[in-house]
Amino acid sequence: MKGLLSFILKHHFTLIFIILQFISFVLIVTYNHTQKEAFINSSYYTSGILNSKITSISSYFSLLEENSRLIKENTNLRNQFIKDYKNRHVPSKEILDSLYFQNYKILSGRVIQSSVFKTRNFITLDIGRFQGVKKGSGVICDDGVVGIVKNTSENYSVVLPIINSDFKVSCKISGNDYYGSLRWDAKSYTSAILEDIPFHVSVKKGDSLYTTGFSSIFPTGELLGVVDKVEKNPGDNFYKIAVKLSVDFKQVRTVYVVDQLLKAELDSLKVGIDD
Repeated sequence: MKGLLSFILKHHFTLIFIILQFISFVLIVTYNHTQKEAFINSSYYTSGILNSKITSISSYFSLLEENSRLIKENTNLRNQFIKDYKNRHVPSKEILDSLYFQNYKILSGRVIQSSVFKTRNFITLDIGRFQGVKKGSGVICDDGVVGIVKNTSENYSVVLPIINSDFKVSCKISGNDYYGSLRWDAKSYTSAILEDIPFHVSVKKGDSLYTTGFSSIFPTGELLGVVDKVEKNPGDNFYKIAVKLSVDFKQVRTVYVVDQLLKAELDSLKVGIDD
């Protein structure tokens, strides 16, 4: 209280001036029609701007909340895809829930860091071991295959994307289901090379490429890209095929980590085969 009184005594002339100015303004607006109308119009204009800004800010945060809800819903739907389940029994008249058991589990995450112009590009996600991410799991998005989880910490993961010179995946061509190997050409983040396709196979520009499901990483039928250019190399029995990747790696924000629940069982069968 003592401080307040001291402030008033120190600035009393300024405070009196402000009070008198306010009283004068109120009297002018109250008893002059023109000024009163101008003040009301200005108030409406200012109020409109403020309401517009408040609405925009509110809509922005509502959009973030809605986007998170849609991502969660999309993740749940992906976990229900029939291709993510394996047949448990010989076909019978049992209902679907008892006839299939889950083969893949889908986890959603966000890209927090990525590179596209290096020879060995990487992507960092905001989910890790604590959220259920495992090393070697496949990573996809709404547009197709992104890559494979290379390393994990408790709350983060590093992904080896298609646009990394160390990445290679088997894929099949739509229409004939003939399969080859897709690798990055290290030239552009939008293109790759399809290898091991012999001349007798029918392949043309516009054909789509999908994962084969041969490995325990990706489900069958995840989009990789489309054939962009087909050439024959003289003296070679295989095509030179340029592929336009389905994923724009500069725009990837939300991804889904694919956990093959039967991977350990599948890998155990391979132990000693190549020895």
